[in-house]
Amino acid sequence: MSGTRSSLCVLVSVALVLVLAGCEAFDRKATAEYEEAMKVWNSGNHRAANVQFTELAKAHPFSPHADNALYWVGMTQFLYLGETDKALTTLNLVLKKYPHRDSAPSAQLVIAQIYELGYNDYPRAADEYRKAADYSDREVREKSLYSLGELLSRMGKQDEAKEAWLRQTKEFPAGALAPPANYRLGTAAFAQGDLAGAERYYRKTLDAGPEPDLTLKAKYALANCLEADERLTDALKLYKELEPLYPNREALDIKIKALETRIIKKSY
Repeated sequence: MSGTRSSLCVLVSVALVLVLAGCEAFDRKATAEYEEAMKVWNSGNHRAANVQFTELAKAHPFSPHADNALYWVGMTQFLYLGETDKALTTLNLVLKKYPHRDSAPSAQLVIAQIYELGYNDYPRAADEYRKAADYSDREVREKSLYSLGELLSRMGKQDEAKEAWLRQTKEFPAGALAPPANYRLGTAAFAQGDLAGAERYYRKTLDAGPEPDLTLKAKYALANCLEADERLTDALKLYKELEPLYPNREALDIKIKALETRIIKKSY
C-alpha cells in the first residue's frame, strides 16, 4: 500500500512539474508576442500592432498580458484608427473578462472619454467617470475626478463640478492635477462672488509651482481678484510681475495704466 502511495505521489509530482513547465513556456511565448506587438505599436504601425495584440489575447486568454493587449487594442481603435464603436466594445470586453486586472481602471477611464469625446454624450460620460473614480488606482481616480469636474462645469452643473474638484484635491493634494483643479475652484468661487475663496484657491495653485501657462493664468486671476477686492496696490504689483511673460502685453499695459489711475484717484 505504501509503495502504491509513493508511486502515485511521484506521478502527481511529475504531472505538476510538466504542467508548470508548460505554463511557463506559454507565458514566455505570450511575453515575447506582447513585447513584439509593443515594438510595432511604438513604430507607429498601429493597425498591424492591433492585429498582433488581438491574436495574443485570443491565443493566450489566461496570460498576464491578455488584458493589457485588449486594452491597447481598444485605446488604439479610439485614438488612432477612428473606430469608436469597436473601441467601446473592446474596452467593455476588458471589464467583462478581466474585471480585477490592472488594466480595468484604465479601460473604464477610456470608456468615459469615448462617451465624452467620441459621442458627446455628456450625461453618460459623467456616469462612466464616476465609475472610474471608484477604482483604487490612484492615477485613474485623480484623472477621473478632474475630468468629471470639467465635464460637469461644461454642462452648467457648477456645484457638482466643485464637489468633484474638492474631492480630488482633498484626496490628492499634491497630485499632478491638483494645480489646475485649484485654479478651476478659484474661478468658480470668483464667479460666485466669493473673493476670499477665489484668492485662497489661486494661491494654492501658485504655491504648487505649476507649469508656466497655468502660472500666468493663476497670477493674472489672482491680481484680478485682488483688484475686485479693492486691494489695488497688491493687484498692481502682480500685474507688473506678469509684464515680461504675459502674451498680450498691450492689453496688460492698458490694465496697469487704468489701475495706476485708480490708485491715484483713490489717494485724493
